[in-house]
Amino acid sequence: MTIRGICMPVHVIDNLSTVAPAQWDALVPGNQPFLRHAFLSALEDSGSLGPRSGWRAEHVLHYENDQLVAALPAYRKWHSYGEYVFDHAWADACRRAG
Repeated sequence: MTIRGICMPVHVIDNLSTVAPAQWDALVPGNQPFLRHAFLSALEDSGSLGPRSGWRAEHVLHYENDQLVAALPAYRKWHSYGEYVFDHAWADACRRAG
């Protein structure tokens, strides 16, 4: 199914501290503690996510009239450390190939 004519501008942020906890948590359905602002912020503030861990926050936000109406917590992985299956040979080959 194709939806045409819909324009939904989004913002990508690298730190959840730029979003008010009440605005973020208002979007969390039911009792989902791992989607709450406090939990995700704790991951970022503790260094569990960040340059040293190889994870970068790239949260996707959509605002309407300065009100946060949609949010997607997202992260980008920068290396293979900590994976269950180490794929260093593939990662090195990919890096060399550009």
